[in-house]
Amino acid sequence: MTAFSKFKVGLALCCIIVAAGCAQKEGPTSVATDPSVAISCIAVMPVQPSVDFEDILSPAEKKTLKDGGQVMDGLLKQFLTGKANVRFVAEGQGAAKKTEGVANNLVNARRIADQFKCNAVLETTLSQYADRVGGPYGAKNPAAVTFTYKLYETGNGKVICHGRFDEKQQSVMDNLLTLPKAQNRGMTWLTAEELLREGVKERLGQCTYFEGK
Repeated sequence: MTAFSKFKVGLALCCIIVAAGCAQKEGPTSVATDPSVAISCIAVMPVQPSVDFEDILSPAEKKTLKDGGQVMDGLLKQFLTGKANVRFVAEGQGAAKKTEGVANNLVNARRIADQFKCNAVLETTLSQYADRVGGPYGAKNPAAVTFTYKLYETGNGKVICHGRFDEKQQSVMDNLLTLPKAQNRGMTWLTAEELLREGVKERLGQCTYFEGK
């Protein structure tokens, strides 16, 4: 190997090491926590599919997003059961039924909190749920997931935790910063459900109210 070749290999290794270090230092996205509020229990609202008003979705895309919301409902139950004093609100259950086309507003949330004898409500919105096209080792199009959540105390409407997860999986060749995450994923392409599961665990896990008890 020539000196120039050795230099190029060394430079590439340095780039990977630096990129890995930067990726590991990457902080949480849009998360705020106020641990000072006393919570009796949390009413968990059904996930609401939502897109920007400019977006126009086809019937198939709307169905995909709705199906993604149902998948996320199941993942939230898996994550939250046993971790906090929670009450899961079914779609259309009592006060959870949509009023005048507006879901999960503060007035409606207060009704739900009273119904379930809680003083906090968790609202989650799923705005992107696109599955990969291809297999775990060769995807033509990667999975993409975007959701936001908000936990607030219903007495004064104060937000005590909130967060956003937004990821379209990238290959290491496209972005060296993804190397540590790719290694944790076994260097495979995830399905949308797998990516969503990671997002739920990562984002909600940053909220102290969802710590195990």
